[in-house]
Amino acid sequence: MLASIIGQIGHPFYLACAWLLAAFFALVPNYAIAIALLTLAVMIVTFPLTLRGTRGIMKMQLLAPEIKKLQARYKVLPGMGVAERQELRQRQQQEMSALYRENDVSPAGGCLPMLLQFPVFIVLYGTIRGLVHRGVLKGTLAPDPLYISHGSKIYLAVQSAHGHLVSFGLNLADSLRTPGLGWDARLPFIAMILVAIALQYVQMRQMNGRRPTAAAATPQTQQLQQLQRVFPLVLAVIYVSIPAGVNLYFIVSSLFRIAQQEVMYRRDPHIRASVEMLRAEAAPG
Repeated sequence: MLASIIGQIGHPFYLACAWLLAAFFALVPNYAIAIALLTLAVMIVTFPLTLRGTRGIMKMQLLAPEIKKLQARYKVLPGMGVAERQELRQRQQQEMSALYRENDVSPAGGCLPMLLQFPVFIVLYGTIRGLVHRGVLKGTLAPDPLYISHGSKIYLAVQSAHGHLVSFGLNLADSLRTPGLGWDARLPFIAMILVAIALQYVQMRQMNGRRPTAAAATPQTQQLQQLQRVFPLVLAVIYVSIPAGVNLYFIVSSLFRIAQQEVMYRRDPHIRASVEMLRAEAAPG
C-alpha cells in the first residue's frame, strides 16, 4: 500500500529524472557519466536551498549569546512545581520563536540540505529500478525499461544489454547484496560504499572545522553535529542494498558539496561576514 502511494506521488518525478538521464546518455553513451551529469544537474537546481541552509546555520550561531541569555533567564530551578516549569518552558519557547522570526532564522534550516537527499534518493532509486524493469514482450520476459521513450538511445542500450547497466566493467544495476556475486565481484561495490561514507565525514569535518569553538557550543549546533555523525551511518545501511548507480549519485553529490562549501565559505559575502563576526566573538579579550 505504502509503496503504491509513493509510486503514484513519485511518478512525475521518475519521468522527469528518466528524461534527463536519457538526454545525458544521448550526449555521452555511458551510464556512469550520465548518472554523474544528472547528479550535477540536481545539485545545481538545489543549490539555492543549500546556500540558504548554510546562511541559516551561520545566523543561528550568531544568535548563540541571545539564546544562552534566554536559557539562563528561564532556567528551571530545583523545587519548582510542574505548572511553574511548564510555564517557564512555554515562555522561553515563545521568546526564542520571536527571536528567530526577528532574525529570519529557522532552527531546522541547517538540516534541510541533508534531508533533501532522501526524496532525491527515492526518485533516483525508482528511476534506476525502472531502467532494469522486465516485462512480457512478444510473449517472452525481456528488459522493458520504464519512464523513458522506447525510441531513446538508453532504452535500446538497456534492451540490447539484457537489462544490465554496465559502465567501466561494473553493472550499476547490481548492489552488494545481489545474489550470485563472488567476493571478487563484490569488491568494487564495497569500495564505492566506503568512499561514499568517507566523503560524508569529509563534508562534516569541512563544515564543523570552520566554526569557532564558542559557536559550536550552542545546543542547536550540537544537535546538528549529532545528526551529522549519525547520518552517514544511516546511509551506510542503505548503501549496502541499493544499486551501484544510486551509490554513484551519493559519491558525486558529496564531491560537489565539498567543492560547493569551499566556494560558499570563500565567496559568499553573507557567510564570510558571519564567520568573521563569530571569530571576533570567540577571540579572547
